[in-house]
Amino acid sequence: MLDRWVNIFFTLALVFIFILSGDAQDHQRILIGIGLAAIVCTLAFIINWLTIDGAVSAGIFGSIAYGLGGFTGAAVVLGFFISGSVVSDRYISKEGFLEKSFRRDGKQVWSNGFWFALWIIIWFLSGTHAFMIAAITAISVSTSDTWATEIGDKRIKGKTRLITTWKKVTPGTEGGISFWGTLAAIFGAFFIALLYGFFSPSSSLAAIGLISSIGFLGCILDSYLGALFQNQDYSFSFGSSNGNVNAHVSNNFVNWASAGTASLISLILTLIIGV
Repeated sequence: MLDRWVNIFFTLALVFIFILSGDAQDHQRILIGIGLAAIVCTLAFIINWLTIDGAVSAGIFGSIAYGLGGFTGAAVVLGFFISGSVVSDRYISKEGFLEKSFRRDGKQVWSNGFWFALWIIIWFLSGTHAFMIAAITAISVSTSDTWATEIGDKRIKGKTRLITTWKKVTPGTEGGISFWGTLAAIFGAFFIALLYGFFSPSSSLAAIGLISSIGFLGCILDSYLGALFQNQDYSFSFGSSNGNVNAHVSNNFVNWASAGTASLISLILTLIIGV
């Protein structure tokens, strides 16, 4: 249900921008983005990569990525998708949008794409460069996490330690980190930063460095939050027995929280230092 509300929010935002903002060139790009996203997501549904609601969510996300973010936005998102597939052993990572073993749903799409879409919209409306940096950083975190999972947990299963206690754990344990996984996380974050630099020639080395470093730190934060909270159930009381709210911390929430925190940090740093 939550992903449907997110779908409605971003759809209305895109409609608002199309009607009240932008010029004819912007309108044309948005329409092309919608068309391309519809084609790609329909194919993904047909080959069992996406559920129906997952295809809808990915279609909205893709429309924003190219329609508002242009070639730069589309490039980093495609870089995330394609690289996740390339480094995968047999399956596309559970950290990404798609997976061959089962269809991905809308919640999994937005756990990685929410912050990118939000920051891109704000960047488009305000023209403030810091929001573009924040958007790219969000994808950098997701890519870093995906590469770390695929290479550190599946391809090269080296010694793994829990990030909170440093005790040895089996590869794949939530919050577990290894040398090869950490190295893969660094390269994953740097890969997205390089894509941004390539498709945005005016970008500075400082911006590339910020995106890659904060993207990697976001991956570390993801592991830390996963070790502390993932798969835990919490109950919150609002003053009466009928006001209790039960919450389950899923992998989707951990991904969403870590990408959001890292992208917010990059936004603040960019506004301060002006990269």
